[in-house]
Amino acid sequence: MWSRIHVELGLSPTPLTLDMLTQAVSQRVRENEDLDWKLDLAWKNKDLPAEVKAKKKAEFAKDVAAMANTRGGLIVFGVRDENEEAADLTGLSNDERTRQSLRVLIWHHVRPLVDGVLIEAINGEDGEPGLIAVFVPPSPDAPHLVGDKNEVGVPYRYGTDTNWMSEGQLERAYRDRFSRRADDRAALSTLMDGLVPEIDLEKGIWVAVAARPVAPLPLLSGRPERDQATATMKNALQLASEMFGQPQGRVPMLDMIASDAVNNPRNGLRRWVIRSNHYPADPHELVDWALVELHHDGSVALAIGMVRALTGVELPGDDAAVWHVWVAIVDAVITEAVALVSAHVRGLGGVGTILTRAALLRDETSGRAPLVAIDNRASGGMQSSFFSRVPGSRALREPVAVETEFSADAEVATLRGVARQLADDLDQQFGMRCSSIPE
Repeated sequence: MWSRIHVELGLSPTPLTLDMLTQAVSQRVRENEDLDWKLDLAWKNKDLPAEVKAKKKAEFAKDVAAMANTRGGLIVFGVRDENEEAADLTGLSNDERTRQSLRVLIWHHVRPLVDGVLIEAINGEDGEPGLIAVFVPPSPDAPHLVGDKNEVGVPYRYGTDTNWMSEGQLERAYRDRFSRRADDRAALSTLMDGLVPEIDLEKGIWVAVAARPVAPLPLLSGRPERDQATATMKNALQLASEMFGQPQGRVPMLDMIASDAVNNPRNGLRRWVIRSNHYPADPHELVDWALVELHHDGSVALAIGMVRALTGVELPGDDAAVWHVWVAIVDAVITEAVALVSAHVRGLGGVGTILTRAALLRDETSGRAPLVAIDNRASGGMQSSFFSRVPGSRALREPVAVETEFSADAEVATLRGVARQLADDLDQQFGMRCSSIPE
């Protein structure tokens, strides 16, 4: 999570804690376009008339939609303010039922739904009242409407105020939404195309993945430092192990990159770059088998070549005019790529949807040789030293890139399902039933 509170306290993206909020109150942090203090859930006051309660509920939904329509933000319940400055931690009930009621209000009043809203309990100590933090990401689906039936409007934040969009503003907002959707896929193509000039396609097939968060990162996040890129790589390896869940069948690739390269990423154009040949002496030398790019905006591009894994392997058949694709490498790279994307976006404080594309790249100038799926799995899923063509598979002449979306804050099981979907979509082009990624 990344919020105005992190900025005011000089903190990096981390989970919001009671201590952080206590510091924010003691420093009398002011409300802003992306920060709103709330004393309580006003509509729970039993003495209020029904129409007033309904109005209070609608105001909360309006605040959420306004932040999503602007640059995102944080709403904290359980803080008394004075002249828009945090003055006192009052606390309130923050059990799951209460937080679920807030989710229901958003679901009922905001259209389209805002993806990536986090509603979390910040618990007090020794039985003291806690707080509720509602984190609203900037939304790629803006503009979001609020209201019921024919009484709807489109709110946005202007400083600490919530205003309604005019017709001209609404027109621009819809135009921006449709433009963003086209730009998202164009950006994926640009990320993928940017890998090609750097890798040695003459050495065989490469598994490439490009991903970018659909919602922009908070403008407050700034440029990630080198050590953060290194930490992201290490966190991704741990997450990939949890996602795959079993040692059999997985051929780890990213952790084969030399530690010198991982611990000392090189500067690129608004990105950190990790190459398997970290110190190329020849200016004409291309990346030999691994290239990872961690972009400052949360995007990721990586390409892993088959050449490293297949060096010294006796390949099946004697047809030199085919490209061999070890499907276990495809599955492993996809798993590690999904883990890397999730770790990178989370490390930058991003939430919401990530658009991801995976493809098999080959040298398109050498006769477009067909791709043949091979593997060395024996009975029981164990690996052997003997490689053969995957039974029942067919040669692939025109590999197609595949895409999916997932949430940056998804749990391990969900990330595993995302990786499996991408790997299945690539493997099934060979006529295979499914990938080796466990369900």
